[in-house]
Amino acid sequence: MALTRDQIVGAALGILREYGLADLSMRRLARDLDVQPGALYWHVKNKQELLTVIAGRILESVDEAASVRGLAVSIRGALLSVRDGAEVVALAHVLESAGPPALLRVRELLAIQGVPDREAQWAADALIHYILGTVTQEQTRAGFTRAGLLEAPADGTDDAFGYGLELFLAGLAAKADGPAGADGPAGADGPRGAVEER
Repeated sequence: MALTRDQIVGAALGILREYGLADLSMRRLARDLDVQPGALYWHVKNKQELLTVIAGRILESVDEAASVRGLAVSIRGALLSVRDGAEVVALAHVLESAGPPALLRVRELLAIQGVPDREAQWAADALIHYILGTVTQEQTRAGFTRAGLLEAPADGTDDAFGYGLELFLAGLAAKADGPAGADGPAGADGPRGAVEER
């Protein structure tokens, strides 16, 4: 049977889930698929392109949330579902700033609610960095725990993430209501709908 792009991506996700990003090499992938490494490059240009495709797959399950809060929680859940998911998506976000779509949705939600384009991009970047950073920390700690280098963390990571998210959203809403946002749509009640809906 001829090798397909979907087979390559599926096998790569399998390695990622089982062993993590450190074990995901093109040579390892070719070995698991029982093909020569060169065969992979008929379907993906390089490992960087493969990672961007994998990132899209990781975030496929993200809900079409109507609020920034709901979208952030859904993105976090998708990242946590795959070992080193946050690191993969962070790399893909750098390699391809126009994606993945779930991350672009953060800025779109803010813009829809009336946040000016420049501020919407800045706010979206800040929130994406928060999500990716907190999940990367969780997953790195989990890796050290599996290796016996750290004790299992106490429960409360969900609450900690939620608290930080609420601080971010409250700050965004307060800034929209303040003098800096008073001369445009965001100075009225524009972004509040995006950030306060649960």
